[in-house]
Amino acid sequence: MRLDSANRSFLALMVLALLLGMYVLCGAVGSVLVPLILARISHDGIAGLLDSGGAMLPVLLFIILVAVGLGFGVRSIVRQIVASSRLARRVRGLTLELPDELALTASEVGLGGRVVLLDAPERFSFAYGVLTPRVAVSGGLLEGVSDDELRAVLEHERYHVCNLDPLKVVLVQALSAAFFFLPALDSLRARYLAGRELAADRRAVRACGRRPLVSALLKVVRGPDWSEMEGVAAIGGSELLDVRVAQLETGIQPKLATLSITRATVSLVGAASFAAMFLASVFSFGGPAAVYRATGTGLSTVDLLSGLICAAPFAAAGLVAYWLLARRASRSLATKRES
Repeated sequence: MRLDSANRSFLALMVLALLLGMYVLCGAVGSVLVPLILARISHDGIAGLLDSGGAMLPVLLFIILVAVGLGFGVRSIVRQIVASSRLARRVRGLTLELPDELALTASEVGLGGRVVLLDAPERFSFAYGVLTPRVAVSGGLLEGVSDDELRAVLEHERYHVCNLDPLKVVLVQALSAAFFFLPALDSLRARYLAGRELAADRRAVRACGRRPLVSALLKVVRGPDWSEMEGVAAIGGSELLDVRVAQLETGIQPKLATLSITRATVSLVGAASFAAMFLASVFSFGGPAAVYRATGTGLSTVDLLSGLICAAPFAAAGLVAYWLLARRASRSLATKRES
């Protein structure tokens, strides 16, 4: 994975979300609130916990906020996986036999066995498939572009395949949904979505030159109007057309939108409110002294160490999983190219 602007935004979002998530789930909830609740139950019983009245309100609000964030994240993943499955079924229903011309070009650019031709008159192409990315090319596009333009389109889509962009979209959408109270993460998501298209264009220009990609891009005004298309990496679309054309004209990546003052302020307020809610929850049980009695260590030490310790295996597992998926995709592509 090259550390271009798209992948830097993706890594920044993943690191921030992982640390925040592990601090919340493992640090705040698992290592602080759960021991405090268990200690209160062991001392006063469940009735004593329920009779605490308003003192438990911050704890309840904090847990509800965490649960809502988890629910939003899970719902986002489920919706995207369902949409991906529906898209795959639609693609299978429209798949035509691959012409020798398209199969040869796909093999030459390293997408042998990964390209399908769809029975559709519109001009479009897109990468799809969460774990095994593939490229769909419409019959209208195949008939409406030259050989050089077709190669530029496939080079663009190959960037998305090799970078596992369909999987990354699922992750960034879910993380920004889970941390809905931090719009700064949503800004990173938007930067990634824009940066990946610019990076894919740069790859196509390096491989085929600027003119074929410009011609192909202008011929693909928009993708198909399918509800399952949300999040796929498509060659066309009007959303980022201006910045893509600007990059193709100048040869320099345009400056992507930075974090606005409003989003930064809202994110700071959201983070501060979240932290304040957690501290209020702790003090409703008696403060740091109660944490020490329940866990045997101080509040700051518990949060810091448990968060880091808990994040480490998740980070390692995520890196290993990504490496295995990327290696499988690269090995498959290399094998097809050599054949």
